[in-house]
Amino acid sequence: MSESALQRSIRRGTAVLLVPLSLLLIQVEVVTRNLSGVVESSLPGLSRGVGVALLVAALLYLLASGARQLYLAADTPF
Repeated sequence: MSESALQRSIRRGTAVLLVPLSLLLIQVEVVTRNLSGVVESSLPGLSRGVGVALLVAALLYLLASGARQLYLAADTPF
């Protein structure tokens, strides 16, 4: 595996792992609202905002990376 392919795989793996992490950040406010004894954050919308930003960034990267690889594969002769 070439160095660029290895780096691309690491970046894609990181993006794939960020998807469930960001979904957890988005729903943490809903889950903690119904638990007694949980201390509320001083920045209530921060986890949701960070979660949405991470989710959008990860999905856009995966989409762009897949489209780029598909485009490069289309130029390859059989």
